[in-house]
Amino acid sequence: MVDTGDLEIFRHSLKSVVEEMGVTLQRTAYSTNIKIRRDHTCALFDADLRHIAQHDIAPQHIGSLVSVVPRNVPDWEDDLEPGDGILINDPYKGAVHLPDVMLISPLFHDDEIIGYAANSAHHVDIGGGTPGGIPNDSTELYGEGLIIPGVHAVEDWEYDEDTLSFILRNVREPKMRRGDYQAQLGANRIGEQRFAELHEENGRERVETYLDELLDYTERRVRAAIEELPDGEYSASDEMDGDGIVDEPVTLVLTLTVDGDEMSIDFTGTAAENEGPLNCTPAMAFAGTMAVIMAFIGEDLPKNDGFYRPFETITPEGTMVNPSYNRPVAGGWEIPMRAGDLVTKALADAVPEQTIGATKGMVCNVAYGGTDPRDDDDYVYYETVAGGYGGRLEKDGMDAVQTHFQNTANSPIEELEDELPVYVRRYELIQDSEGAGRQRGGLGVRRDLQFYDHEASFSLLTDRTRSKPWGIFGGHSARPSRFYRNPGTADEEVLASKSTTKLDADDVASVQTPGGGGYGDPLERDPTDVLDDVLDEKVSPEKAREEYGVVIEDESIDEEATAERRRELRDVAANRTGENA
Repeated sequence: MVDTGDLEIFRHSLKSVVEEMGVTLQRTAYSTNIKIRRDHTCALFDADLRHIAQHDIAPQHIGSLVSVVPRNVPDWEDDLEPGDGILINDPYKGAVHLPDVMLISPLFHDDEIIGYAANSAHHVDIGGGTPGGIPNDSTELYGEGLIIPGVHAVEDWEYDEDTLSFILRNVREPKMRRGDYQAQLGANRIGEQRFAELHEENGRERVETYLDELLDYTERRVRAAIEELPDGEYSASDEMDGDGIVDEPVTLVLTLTVDGDEMSIDFTGTAAENEGPLNCTPAMAFAGTMAVIMAFIGEDLPKNDGFYRPFETITPEGTMVNPSYNRPVAGGWEIPMRAGDLVTKALADAVPEQTIGATKGMVCNVAYGGTDPRDDDDYVYYETVAGGYGGRLEKDGMDAVQTHFQNTANSPIEELEDELPVYVRRYELIQDSEGAGRQRGGLGVRRDLQFYDHEASFSLLTDRTRSKPWGIFGGHSARPSRFYRNPGTADEEVLASKSTTKLDADDVASVQTPGGGGYGDPLERDPTDVLDDVLDEKVSPEKAREEYGVVIEDESIDEEATAERRRELRDVAANRTGENA
């Protein structure tokens, strides 16, 4: 029997390995997307290909690593030597969309494989027809960039130069991409060193005993947490924007079934696969829902193979969560992001005190590129823009955050303007973008970019222009996303959520993300909280009156008018309820 204290020390020793791998990757990467936004993840697997530890920075990548490593390593393991490495990004071998490239390295100790270090990093470009790896009009995988099906790219901790040169010739800004690939290699090498040290300190037999106990311990805790949820079948659905080719909404359906200490995650009823790039792999669907379920059943639980044992994920073949071979998936992360919201909506009746209103509900992929007028070099950039979080039982939704599994950081204005030929003309919270509620939703973000002195390509592969982030328990929906070229001018043009636009010199592209849905009746919100939001210019006086029933004059609450206005709004709501009865 393993001592509980020793097991906890061992668990955190494993976590320290993946955390150091993650820091290594981040600090040695070249691109802002990794070194600042931290769009990467690291993980460890044991010799039996069980997932034993993960780096928590970008949980979405874990879904792919958990899928890719056990599925593909058996094809290679008999031929692997110390210092080898396999590169892969093929969605139809368990990966996700093409920009997320994984590197898998065997870990040796005393001439035997003791495990595998793996990492996934989002590369700002992977080739394809548009800069940034997010084509909005692809109708097959081949149009989305370079497909790496699993290649033996590393020997003795060095890339095979022919292989790496082949990859880099097919992408934009190859010098920067080279730096990011090298950072991935350095991260796995740290993993090998630290995991070997763990074996030297404890011995292989003891490590394997600890691993068995840790995974079983995790499973017991997860099953106990699931048992605390009421048994039942909980469903939710939502409409997503068109797929970039067909301009018609498509339906995403999620059913969670709790049965004792087990849970199923079922996407039956979801729309058929799309012609355009709004499809996702089962690994992506798994990652998006699991990241939110983790928050419901206990964020302090270890994340490893034991965690996943009580879950079954059902992704019907031929649907947009499990498309047929070589269908496009560039916009795939938009689906699991919305699926995360559906988890919170489905569980609202089961655990009302733990759930939230809908979040911004989209990844918001934005990419742009052109020729830098400062040095005539080509450039390409990719980012995602934050939005509102849903209102909660006792707290307002957070403003301007990356929600659910996303967890990537802000792209600072200073670094962006230094690296790229753009001016950030506006970067601000959007007034009145929140869903009103007793606890309001968070505010969305407006980010206006001016592309000075050059023409540029500006691509959007996002969503939420039609379906508003919903409120719950009487909370109101939030403002949806909006995208513009030259907003507020005579040349203003509305941009589709999935589009590529050729910008003229000095054009401005405006990205405006959704807020979060409200929680509870807005007429129950403390009027002083409404006043604070008005004074902070988060909520306009007009919206305060129309939705919260709070009348503000001369920066103070008119108590008598507020009481009267709230009576009026309650009477209107009561009449509407009677009419619908």
